[in-house]
Amino acid sequence: MKLKAKKCHLFRKQVLFLGYIVSADGISTDPEKVKAVRDWPLPVTQTDVRSFLGLCSYYRRFIHKFAEIAKPLHQLTEKGTAFTWTEGCQDAFDRLKKCLTTAPILAYPDFTKPFILDTDASQFAVGGVLSQCIDGKEHVIAYSSRALSKSERKYCVTRKELLAMVYCINQYRPYLYKHKCLVRTDHSALKWLMRFKEPEGQLARWLEVISTYDLDIQHRAGKLHQNADAMSRIPCHQCGFYEDWERDQEGKQVLVRTAQKDDKSNIAVDKQEDETNALQKQQLADSDVKLVADWVKNGIKPNSDSVRRRSTVVRSLVAQWDQLTIENGLLCRSWVNQSKQKKCQVVIPYGERRNILEMCHDSRTSGHLGVHKTLSRVRQRFYWPGLQRDVRQYIAGCKHCTCRKECAKRRAPMQIEPTAYPMERLATDILGPLPESRNGNRYILVVSDYFSKWTEAFAMPNMEASTVAELIVEEVIVRFGVPNTIHSDQGRQYESRLFHEMCLLLGIKKTRTTPYHPKSDDMVERFNRTLASMLSAYVHDCQDDWDEHLPYVMMAYRSTEQESTGFTPNMLMLGREVSTSVDLFYDVPSESKPVFHSQWAWELRDRLVTAHRVARENLEGAMLRQKHYHDLKLKWDHYEKGELVYVFFPQRKVGRTPKLMSFWQGPFRIIDKVSDVIYKVISDETKKEHVIHVDRMRRCQAQILKGESETPAGPDVIEADGNTVELDVDYIPDLPESTKGRVRRRPVWMTDYVL
Repeated sequence: MKLKAKKCHLFRKQVLFLGYIVSADGISTDPEKVKAVRDWPLPVTQTDVRSFLGLCSYYRRFIHKFAEIAKPLHQLTEKGTAFTWTEGCQDAFDRLKKCLTTAPILAYPDFTKPFILDTDASQFAVGGVLSQCIDGKEHVIAYSSRALSKSERKYCVTRKELLAMVYCINQYRPYLYKHKCLVRTDHSALKWLMRFKEPEGQLARWLEVISTYDLDIQHRAGKLHQNADAMSRIPCHQCGFYEDWERDQEGKQVLVRTAQKDDKSNIAVDKQEDETNALQKQQLADSDVKLVADWVKNGIKPNSDSVRRRSTVVRSLVAQWDQLTIENGLLCRSWVNQSKQKKCQVVIPYGERRNILEMCHDSRTSGHLGVHKTLSRVRQRFYWPGLQRDVRQYIAGCKHCTCRKECAKRRAPMQIEPTAYPMERLATDILGPLPESRNGNRYILVVSDYFSKWTEAFAMPNMEASTVAELIVEEVIVRFGVPNTIHSDQGRQYESRLFHEMCLLLGIKKTRTTPYHPKSDDMVERFNRTLASMLSAYVHDCQDDWDEHLPYVMMAYRSTEQESTGFTPNMLMLGREVSTSVDLFYDVPSESKPVFHSQWAWELRDRLVTAHRVARENLEGAMLRQKHYHDLKLKWDHYEKGELVYVFFPQRKVGRTPKLMSFWQGPFRIIDKVSDVIYKVISDETKKEHVIHVDRMRRCQAQILKGESETPAGPDVIEADGNTVELDVDYIPDLPESTKGRVRRRPVWMTDYVL
């Protein structure tokens, strides 16, 4: 080896080499280079941004999550992108400068000791940290990260985590090749994935890369995986908020929403003003809305001749002239809802209507609900001529909603049971099993109030009676009080001794549905379909994050007006509406608030009394309408005591395909008529009794039953609906004579069965 004397620096504690400071402690950044970054002026062109990123990228090994932090700046340099300096760009610009000025000292690798590699993946980037234990402490050797491509962002969580591992291994190949390394990840699925027997395609290639290294893969809880945890600072450019995935004390991921911040300016405070100004610009850019706004602002009502030549939007707005106002520089419309509350609706120009519909229908806090609920959500804040038509057309073209539609089937008349106040009667059911989530949950416990339609949904790891009873008591009863009645199906957890003792102790009446007849609990069963539809719009392909979306879709449901009551569950239960992201985004003017607590209490009482009275009237009308339309086309057979019927038992058996099974069993003999739609039957063979709904019964065409072959056979003729019908039967039981004026009551043991 030959050395050039003038390039040698001997007996120095540290030297400057290729922009790095090399010392006995490790490698650090050059202060002169860092000063250039710290004093870098605000970029005004794409070339300026590329120059800044080029200098920062030279030191990316010192910056944890570099790819994720620099993502807004990299997007600004993409081909065909207009240069628009946003708050996200400013935040990335300031964070990169701050990270470089406080960059750590990276240790030298010791190839006689094993390495430690921590990897993680987020929605937008993958990255990792290479370190070693020196003198009993972990010292960082290098950071690495890169942004995900558009196709990679569509990967499921497991595939993203595996991509992060493969990327980091290739990045640190000079360190890891033929050296022992401990790989730590917070995704436990990667451990069994390495033992996959017959991998194919991309998975096989990635596993082949990993197999060439001496790796020991270890799962580490998320709360201990902070050095590589990239699940943070997910920017939402529509609402101006960050969604932070943080870890609670148990290591579970919790979504926290915080406003964007700037070290030098108060962006969080000015955000709403900026969005209001943006909406004002949209109104000014729309010729029709601007024309009407100018008329209202100047107090000049146009005559009919000048309006007749204008567009439909102008004519419709002028026809509501007395309801138009100017609030915060925005053209608004006054509107009184069903609870007689005055609302201020912002008039939306044409160019912003699709964005409004997307936020009020597609977003996670809106839930892909139906026409009436979506229309109610929009009307609470916004207005434009033809709003109802646009909502119907938008939802009709929604792919997700179209794919979720089903045909309802009905046979027997609908039975109704009205309620008068909240928590009078609760319905509960269990949705699942679902794919096991990252938090270990597989089921959802649903509890719904019949009056207010307030619904709670809780993720559960199992559906044992103790788990269900504990959630109902600790999450529902202790917050809303003890209900009069709890209605459920005949699941084991609800029919258990523990659950019945809980109801007995609290003085709750327990009622149940008839077996295999979900219509007896149609409210909660219909909600289960709605909840599954809402969750399916937001879960990943792996379907292991459904419990993380559950609180937000429940917020969407409870803040949406119910067609049957005319109010949102929030109003009937809390006496007020809650703010959602769309309110924060558009800064919708809120109603005036009282000054004194006593005033607020009396106003709240009056609102609840009025809302409950109107809701009772609406509920009664809705039930009667539903029963009327439900009963229009009935496929309903009347049965009498002694008749033979088949009963539908939709039980599937392991190892048998449903396509080849017969779910109708029998014949059974009717031994009692509990009501018009519920019967008690018995099997002549097993002597086992069942309580059956008429929808699950089919008349048995009379045959020679076992033991009755000696009965004389011959055709019998009966009158049915005015027609003579010949039945080739062997035996027709005598029909019991009815007593006029006699009221038929259910037996005491049947009083807890609900139709």
